[in-house]
Amino acid sequence: PNVDIVSIATPPSSHKELALRALQAGKHVLVEKPLALTVEDGELIKRVAQENNRVVTVDFVLRYNPLVEMLHDIVEAEIFGKLRRVDLRNYAMQDTVPEGHWFWNPEISGRILLEHGVHFFDLASWVVGAKAADTWSLGVERKPGMEDRVFAAVKYENDVVGTFWHSFSRPRELETTSFHFAFDLGEIDMGGWIPLELGIWGWTNEEGLEKLESMLEGADVVADPIEPQKAHSSEFQYDVEYEVNTEVEIEEPKLDVYADNIRAIMSDFVLAIDDPSHKMRVTIDDAIEAVRVAEKATDFAHPK
Repeated sequence: PNVDIVSIATPPSSHKELALRALQAGKHVLVEKPLALTVEDGELIKRVAQENNRVVTVDFVLRYNPLVEMLHDIVEAEIFGKLRRVDLRNYAMQDTVPEGHWFWNPEISGRILLEHGVHFFDLASWVVGAKAADTWSLGVERKPGMEDRVFAAVKYENDVVGTFWHSFSRPRELETTSFHFAFDLGEIDMGGWIPLELGIWGWTNEEGLEKLESMLEGADVVADPIEPQKAHSSEFQYDVEYEVNTEVEIEEPKLDVYADNIRAIMSDFVLAIDDPSHKMRVTIDDAIEAVRVAEKATDFAHPK
């Protein structure tokens, strides 16, 4: 009776059952990604949460990273014009998922795009500001039953194109994650599974530069004046005056940043429990949407 929140950090196939049991026992629930293996199961969790007046969210830590917040604001303000493409390259280590691990069993994990890819599908949807309209995917097996390299492509409702590569085949020392964002007038590269750096390059105007400086929270923004001109890209025309070429870094260790992100999720979660009018940064609808994209992409390569 003195427990208010249950955190579910078990293999994905058990998330639905444990979430339903916790909700029916009157507990609020924080679920490790993914919320469930199917949209149908995710919708069931949502319905039971509503029936029991409980809060459910998913541990999408990336939305609480300060660099991701900056990126989201830059995209929304169109500092470098319209966003056109996102490209994830995630080269994960194989050490933590050896042969025989439940990770390789699709009945338990749902495969890579569901077990792991939902993090990045969610981040992309949030930054892009639109839901996925179409998805495609393909995969490569290391050996039968071990599909360790997968690729997905997503076309969003606002015509942004996303590409997502995940592999679980590298040595620990060579693990890397990068996320590339291409605009009409520039590019941003975000580095790290827990993002620790942004590389920002592109053209903007005086107003855009002022907004960028305010968004980057005191970082030294390097911007060189260029000949004022009207820049054309696709169907749009932009007034430009500066070329930005700057780096933003978080100097704290990765695990400290990760811990800060977890604390931010928990603070947001508790606020939503205490105040029903508070909307969390990650809602159960966001969690279901990430499952929808991952399930649809997975089914493209592995029809049920």
